[in-house]
Amino acid sequence: MSDANPVMRLSQDAYDQLLLVARDNPEVYMQAETDFGQILASRGISDYAEETQIFFDRRVELSPVSSGPRHRADTQAIDFYRALIGMTPQAATDPLLWTWMTHFKLHPYSIERWPIYSTNLTNHVRTHWFVGNEADAMRQNNTAGRTWWIAHTAVKAAESSGGAFSEGDAIEHFATYPRHYHNMMDSNFSRHPLICAELVRALLTDAKGVSGIGSDQIWKRLNLAAGTLLLDAMSREQIRELIKKHVEEVMSNPDYVTDRTKLRNRRPTRVLSLGAGVQSSCLALMAERGEYGLSKPDFAVFADTGWEPPAVYEHLDWLKSQLSYEVVTVSNGNIRDNILEGKMADGSKFLGIPAFLVNSDGSRGILHRQCTTHYKTNPINNYLRKRLEILPKRRAPIDTQVEMWLGISSDEATRQKPGKEEWVTKRYPLIELGFSRAQLQKWFNDHYPNRYLPTSSCIGCPYHTDSVWKQLKETDTKSFQDAVFIDQALRNVPATKGAVKGKAYLHRSRVPLVEVDFGQVKNYDSLMLEECEGLCGI
Repeated sequence: MSDANPVMRLSQDAYDQLLLVARDNPEVYMQAETDFGQILASRGISDYAEETQIFFDRRVELSPVSSGPRHRADTQAIDFYRALIGMTPQAATDPLLWTWMTHFKLHPYSIERWPIYSTNLTNHVRTHWFVGNEADAMRQNNTAGRTWWIAHTAVKAAESSGGAFSEGDAIEHFATYPRHYHNMMDSNFSRHPLICAELVRALLTDAKGVSGIGSDQIWKRLNLAAGTLLLDAMSREQIRELIKKHVEEVMSNPDYVTDRTKLRNRRPTRVLSLGAGVQSSCLALMAERGEYGLSKPDFAVFADTGWEPPAVYEHLDWLKSQLSYEVVTVSNGNIRDNILEGKMADGSKFLGIPAFLVNSDGSRGILHRQCTTHYKTNPINNYLRKRLEILPKRRAPIDTQVEMWLGISSDEATRQKPGKEEWVTKRYPLIELGFSRAQLQKWFNDHYPNRYLPTSSCIGCPYHTDSVWKQLKETDTKSFQDAVFIDQALRNVPATKGAVKGKAYLHRSRVPLVEVDFGQVKNYDSLMLEECEGLCGI
């Protein structure tokens, strides 16, 4: 488009001739270089258009998006809309104007914008290059008309919103969810500026996560209301309340919602991932006592690796006696036994613990950690699937949602990690409340004096700090000697040696555990931030 270009409208004869071209030779419409003026001249029509009072005041380039759905190209509609001077809603209902525009201004763009879904190419061309007699064709199908009308609707809605959102917000939403724009154009009541504004506001806020069918339901319900109420005479507050009522109804139906986290009036199953350590124990007890606004979870799950210190199992038994809600223990095998056999829980030939390596060439490394996934995450998720009747390797129903509480304190906030199951939403109540590990320890001592609160982790976890190793050696000699045995087995047991190249050690110094001097304890507390992805040691 060149600067200050006039907008034309086709003559009826030219329109009729182009319809014949679309019928007899629709393939020319798939060629970006097609000159429709030359085609009309070959058919004896040289004076095929007349000027209007509308013009482009600047050059506007519309182009298809490089990736993603083609309707994302609609985000450019505002520039197109602003460049058209003299265009009004009344003028924008002229089918001969928009047909001229698609043939002589937006033809290459139309080819890229509309994929060919129909096997009938003529029908495809008539839908997007022409307007015809359909009242809403120019607003919904004709490339040029739709581009102007979608921008006009976004601008009108933003101007009538009272500053609730911008025209950019509206056009972005229509480009992402074109069905919502179509709904707006399908109903006369929703074209009213104030109703349009409140509908878009609801779509941007209250109705986030609504499905295409759900958006249809909102419009159907409002359309029924429009048949008995004078919507255009209502105040903004009355319109908003009416829309809110119908949005609430639709968003409470799992058949109409795509984002399970936005489903209304469905409380998710609340599950506490219980590591039986400092943080998760305090969280479990705070919820039991109803402190800090915490309600009780539906149940807690303890994933047992089979290699916790005796103090942890004793503490877990005590903790169960303090809680009125169910505590379930799940397991995916004994990690200690599997280490000795040189395999993972699934039988693969791999250790899966982050043991420290010395390779044959003298270089150092760390084994890839898979123990959290195999012995913590998987058994918990498998149990939840079974309990909630979710079939293996199948998506959960939209109304099945789990809120998983994880006991991570504010000073270890970097341990927060996104969930991998769409039906599980992780929540970190201790971070929300601002509790540090030290504050939790004090809270526990204040409420349960003279009660020992152990740190939960596998006996031979390579992430132990020297202070933990020293404490284990001095207070639980049997467990420490077992860790020494496993450490030696990493390098001496045939099955274990076959699962790792080089020499593996449980201690970061890459010295046999039995030889490590813990007389001068070094501070490796920051390494707790890497511990078991928020599922161990809490």
